[in-house]
Amino acid sequence: MRIVWYLARYHGIRISDATVSRMLKRNGVNRLPRGTRLRKVHTKRYNKQVPGHHIQMDVKFVIFRGDRGEKIRRFQFTAIDDATRVRALKIYEKQTQASAINFVDYIIENFPFRIREIRTDNGHEFQAKFH
Repeated sequence: MRIVWYLARYHGIRISDATVSRMLKRNGVNRLPRGTRLRKVHTKRYNKQVPGHHIQMDVKFVIFRGDRGEKIRRFQFTAIDDATRVRALKIYEKQTQASAINFVDYIIENFPFRIREIRTDNGHEFQAKFH
């Protein structure tokens, strides 16, 4: 299954686990060496129980190609609720304090529940907005 997941995630190749097993057997690598233990795959996600209790906010830069082939750099602001996985996304030309405040206003208006806390990589910059 790990090979199936790896091929799908990193190469966009979707095949069944039976096909992978058949190909490994055909090439003589279907058995693990003796004494090798199988690791359990933990797939349980971290989540909270109350919607809006914790919102995770992050900023990434994205590079696009313009009409004439020039590089265009933009900033993608993302907010995800830990309980419901509701997501908001917005792209800005600059990564400024004004952009961050505008994005926080955007998620406050558009999330279907009251937001209690926003977590960021740099701490709790937006606490005053919610009290």
